Amino acid sequence: RWEGVPSARESLCLPAAAPPSRRGHMWANVNAQSVHQQNAVSLMQVDMLQLGVLQTQMDNLSVQATLIIGFALSMWAGETLMPLLEDDSQLCIWKSWYHLFFASVFFIFVAVCISCCLIIVSIVSYIKQAAQEAALIVSTGAAVAVTRQHLNTLNYYFVVAYASFTLSAVLLIILYVGLPSRLPADTAEHRLSELSGEGESQEGWGSELESIVELFDGTFSITCLDPRNPRDNAVRDSWGAGIAAANTLVILSMSAWGYRKFLFVRQSYKPLQLLSWFVTYQTEQKQKHDAVASLPGNRRSRIDSEVDSTDTSARGGLPTSPK
Repeated sequence: RWEGVPSARESLCLPAAAPPSRRGHMWANVNAQSVHQQNAVSLMQVDMLQLGVLQTQMDNLSVQATLIIGFALSMWAGETLMPLLEDDSQLCIWKSWYHLFFASVFFIFVAVCISCCLIIVSIVSYIKQAAQEAALIVSTGAAVAVTRQHLNTLNYYFVVAYASFTLSAVLLIILYVGLPSRLPADTAEHRLSELSGEGESQEGWGSELESIVELFDGTFSITCLDPRNPRDNAVRDSWGAGIAAANTLVILSMSAWGYRKFLFVRQSYKPLQLLSWFVTYQTEQKQKHDAVASLPGNRRSRIDSEVDSTDTSARGGLPTSPK
């Protein structure tokens, strides 16, 4: 080339080519970001699938609770209660202390069953909406974790409701067929003499008060209460008021507890509260995983087999439900 004449590369001012090692590092960063983004999308899809599974389980729980409410309310229906509450029925609950005891426990268990089922149905209807909103706005992983925690609590309420319903059915059978339908009437003979009067036949007395009958051995029995006895009427009225007050107290107490639980659930899905809880939750799960990993091989494998298969929080995945 001529002296003082610039070369073609110098006249075009082309930048120097990057070293091969630097170009490889740039492409590695781009690929890593792409893989990380794909993993994040995949985890989000898995979270949404798990959230759908949890909501399906809640739907099943709500349907079963609704069915139990219907059956439990039928125990409070007129066809069931009338024979138990009439003071001249063979099935009445006023005739002895153990009839009143079984009846009181029966009414309380029915109230507990209905209250627990109503709490389940109400909270499930709110969680289904709040979980979807939290998954879209806050975090899918956090929404799945807190929803799983609430589902465990609802399962506990359902067990209580189911046990109460079963015990109510057993107690109803006891009240209908397991207890004496007639009791000895110690004063029936004296009342018979008073009612028969001067030459009045026993048939005339029987038509007036048919709940008291004379047995073949000369003793008397009564189906329930003597409506002419002030003491029997006082027992019926006082125990009736007590049973009604106890059931009202149970329903009001369970309603207050359900409202308190609803406020807790609503607070748990607020963004700041949810993120704060989720960070603490992931830390606890990481500590549990590290503690299990430090155990000997046999014991560690046994504990790992008892852990939920969705517990991948220690590997950066989804958290499991709290134990």
